[in-house]
Formats: sequence, structure tokens, C-alpha cells
Amino acid sequence: MARSAFGVAALAAAVSVGAGCAKEPTSVTVLVDADAMVPPILILRSTLTSAADPTRASSGERSSPYGSDAADRPGPFLFPLELPVSVDASFAGPVMITIEGIDWDTHAVTARGSTSAAVVAQQTAQASLTLTAVAPVAGDGGTD
Repeated sequence: MARSAFGVAALAAAVSVGAGCAKEPTSVTVLVDADAMVPPILILRSTLTSAADPTRASSGERSSPYGSDAADRPGPFLFPLELPVSVDASFAGPVMITIEGIDWDTHAVTARGSTSAAVVAQQTAQASLTLTAVAPVAGDGGTD
């Protein structure tokens, strides 16, 4: 019996040591506001770009969590909002954060805002920006 109690204690100690080694996530919490000219936004795209190497970027999209009357789409985001952006710890250092409002049907960018931040590995940085309306692109962008 003493042996099994010792084994349980050793296992518990190993688990607690392993739990202590877990790394905290690296992220940026962006306070996003929108000016009065921004249309309702149902999708937000976040892009984080390394200032040291502009070819390194991380991006993601998320739909609004709010309900709507339409069965196939959410309601618009409500501003201001806090938008958590997770990022790999290798992005530690100065970054540029761009948030874009995306049209649900066409996936065109309807609003955009950018700001800089300093990412610290295994910590949460803070940033804020205001979305402004993006003028619609005339035509389909193709050539004749």
C-alpha cells in the first residue's frame, strides 16, 4: 500500500510540474470601434504583420456572434468591441494589425482600420483602432 500511495504522490507531483510548464498564449486584444459611415459588418478579418519582416503575416476571419432575422446570416457586430487576436509567439516584437469589415455576400472589404502594437511572447498586448468605410470598387476589376 505504501508503494501505491508513493506512486500516486509521484504522479501528482509530475502532473503539477508539467502544468507549471504550460506556456501562456500570445495574443493582442484589439479595441475596435467604427465611424458612423461604416455599413453593418457581419465578418471581421484580422491580419497581423511583422514589422521586422513584412512578408510574415497571420490572419483569420470570424463571423458576428449576434443573431438576426435572416436564417443564413448573423446580425452585425456591435461597436466598440474587444477582438482577441491569437498569434504565434515568434511574432514577438513590433507588428501592424489590420482589421477589415467583409461583406457577407460579396466578400468585398467594406471597412478597414490599422494600428501598431508590440507583441510579447506568452502575454496579451493591447491595441485600439477605428474602422473607416472603404469606397466600393467600380466594375469587376477584370479586363476586356
